[in-house]
This record gives sequence, C-alpha cells and structure tokens, in this order.
Amino acid sequence: MRSIYFLPVLLLVMLFSACKKMDSTYKQYIVVGGIPYTGKAKSPKAYAGHNRVKITWLRGSDPNVVKARIFWDNYTDSVEVNIKDDADTISVIIDNLPEKDYSFEIKTYDKNGVPSIPVELLSGAYGDRYQSQLLTRPVNSVLLDKNDKLTIKWGNADISNGATFTELAYTDLTGMARTIRFPVTESSSVLTDAKPGTSLQYRTVFEPDSLSIDEFYTASSELGEISLDKKDWSIIDYSTQHSAGDNAVTNFIDGTDATRWHTCAGCSSYPHFATIDMGVKRTITKFGVWRTTFENGGDDRGPDQIQFLTSTDNVTWADQGIYSFNRMLNGEQTYMMTSQPQARYFKFVGVSGPQSYMVIGEISAYGF
Repeated sequence: MRSIYFLPVLLLVMLFSACKKMDSTYKQYIVVGGIPYTGKAKSPKAYAGHNRVKITWLRGSDPNVVKARIFWDNYTDSVEVNIKDDADTISVIIDNLPEKDYSFEIKTYDKNGVPSIPVELLSGAYGDRYQSQLLTRPVNSVLLDKNDKLTIKWGNADISNGATFTELAYTDLTGMARTIRFPVTESSSVLTDAKPGTSLQYRTVFEPDSLSIDEFYTASSELGEISLDKKDWSIIDYSTQHSAGDNAVTNFIDGTDATRWHTCAGCSSYPHFATIDMGVKRTITKFGVWRTTFENGGDDRGPDQIQFLTSTDNVTWADQGIYSFNRMLNGEQTYMMTSQPQARYFKFVGVSGPQSYMVIGEISAYGF
C-alpha cells in the first residue's frame, strides 16, 4: 500500500529537478523586465511607381519614436526618416530605383537608438521594360451623326497589363483644348463638343497595380478618319433595281457588303446611279466602295469605272472624278477627295462594266 503513494511523490521530485535544470540553461538569455523594443511602424503600405516606391505607415502610440530607417536590397541600401512629434502618418518616396521587385524593412528608433521589431513590405518599381509592353487600345470605328455626336467604338484594351483609361485630347466648339478620359470598361464613348475638322489624339493610360502612384502612357495616336453615320442617310433617287428585298438599292447603304444592290437585269444599262441625302452638310474627305459578298463570297458583276458627284442643294452638282474599281476584289476600296468638297448630297455612278446591269455591295463616306 505504501508503494502506491511512493510512486507519485517520486515523479514530482523528478519533474521539479528537471525544471530547475531548464531554468538554469535559459537564465543567461533572460533580460529582467523584457527586451525594450521601440513601437513598430503601424499599418504600413507600399505603393509602386515609375522607378520609385512610396511607403507610408501610422506613427502608432509610442511617444518615444523619433526616427525610422527603411532598408532594402538585403540591408545594403537604406534611407533615414525623421519623425515629428505631431506626425500621424509618415510618408516617404524612395526615388531612382531600378525596375524590379523589392523587399523593404522598416525599423523605428527612440532617441537612444533603441530599434523596433522590423516590419517587412513587398513592392516593386516599374520602368522601361514595363513601358515597352504597353499596347494602345485599338479603335474599331469613329462615327459622326447629323447632330454632331461623335461615337467611338473601341477594341479590347490590355486590362491584364494594367490598362485603366483611354485619354482623348481634342479642341471643343469654343476653340479650347480639352482632355477627357473614358474607362476601358466602355466599349464605346460619345463626344458632343468636338470642333469639326480639328485633330483628335488618343492614348491608353496604364496603372501597373491598384496601389500605383504613377501612370504610364502609350504614345499618342490620331483617332483616325471619321465615318459619316449612315443611319442618317436616305436614297432619294436611283436608276433601277432588279426588285425589292435582296436586290434593293437601299442595301447599298445598310452598313454591310453582305447585301447587294442589283440593277434591273435585262432592262437597264450603264450608267447606273444612286443619289444619297446625308441629312446635313459635311466636308467629305473620302469615299469607300465594296463589291458584294452576298453570294459565293464575292460577286464580279460590279463596275470597272465609277464616278462621284457632290451637291449642297441637290440641284447643282460638282464632278469629283472618275475612278477605277476592282470588281474582283473583296473589301473596301477607298477614294480620296483631294478638294474636300462640302456637300449634303452625293451621287454614286457606275460608269461602265462587263454586263449591261450592275451588282454592288456598299458605299461609305468620311469627313467632318
């Protein structure tokens, strides 16, 4: 019975002895009252920039903090920051950083040089390598309607690389230079106060990450030729059409070369014409004409020679010249109007071709 009580007592003695040995092992490393660290940087953040990084943090509650030092590149480089008594937020910009990723460590100090526990931050600096990868957002089309509303239809922006805005520089109706930004999430944008005939320059704005303090830009590009919006157009006169529907003259301005205007087969001959009212007077810089792809991917029964005439009143007409048209070729064939005539009306004429009738796809006009 006594042996039963003896075993627990023996175990307690052995445990006490072991604890005394452990205390003696670590006693030499213990500082009475603990290690007096200075209060560390609170809620630190790092903001990437163009060959620079901005670092911020809150001062914290330790009134003894008088300065800080930020280290990077494995402590081979650093910057010292004096901290004023009334400072709530500390902000430091580190300039002239090569383009790469960085690990920063912040240590604060009291007046006796006692440091805080280091606080690590990860960030990066961006430069020429990043800049060289940036792509300008493409423009699919620019349409001008009869009310002077300019609609820009954009292609896809390089969002994965940080594209945020498309920036457009233009001259407004009063002659003032203006700059406006459109989010890259917009597939189309509208401008209502651009002065006709003036330059429109655009570029794409990039931010490398959500905390970037700097923006990057692609080179500025001309917005391109402005297409006069065909939704405002009407055909007010024409020579013939084979029938309505698939062959109607209205297919000539419906916005696609997949339809056709087919003049009367067996009851018409060259020249064939269509007169278009654009609804408002414009300066015309260029015409575009397509053969039709309505059947068999392309129809060669178009004209060989075409002509354009323009008018402001549908009475007096100015001849803008006769041009060759390749009826064997798909796609838009363009014709510059070097005189840039002002017109509300224009007349397309098929002058000659291999058949007596004519089959054609689409026409467009460009200008301001």
